[in-house]
Amino acid sequence: MIGLKHSLVSVSQICDRGNDVIFKKHGCEIRRANSGRLVAVGTRTSGNMYTLAETSNGSCLLGKEDEDWLWHKRLGHINFENLVKICSKEAIRDIPSIKKPPNSMCSSCQKGKLTRSTFKTKEYYSSKPLEVVHTDMCGPMRTQSLNGDKYFMLCIDDYSRMTWILFLKHKSKALEKFETFKN
Repeated sequence: MIGLKHSLVSVSQICDRGNDVIFKKHGCEIRRANSGRLVAVGTRTSGNMYTLAETSNGSCLLGKEDEDWLWHKRLGHINFENLVKICSKEAIRDIPSIKKPPNSMCSSCQKGKLTRSTFKTKEYYSSKPLEVVHTDMCGPMRTQSLNGDKYFMLCIDDYSRMTWILFLKHKSKALEKFETFKN
């Protein structure tokens, strides 16, 4: 194929144009489906690649992705309106003229914009401070505090969201420490 500037040829596009592609042990042939006339011949290389010989037909049937979508992906899934602006201002060297596709819905962009489902609403709301206190215990810590404490208990008031940290030498003292905190 004269002027072939790409390394991949689309067999499906060749077939869609009314040709048959026949691969053999030592080469390949492209023939017109209706007449059987030979259009192009290729040879098989030692690296198991088929290379086409020069022919009088100068068209190249390239297997490639739509260039608009390719640039959309290359530029981090940029919005197509912004991509068209970039092209019109020639902000990127050698970028082709890009038009917004009719269906510019990108599955990767859709997945990236999904949000998490909301948490279920609380069934009970506290009406005064320290009516409900959420606690969490952590430890033993590898490094003791200056007072020799190895554990701490986090207490969060549900009403005010006020937070306290209570230090403990032993985990067994948690209830005692919490009762002192509550009083």
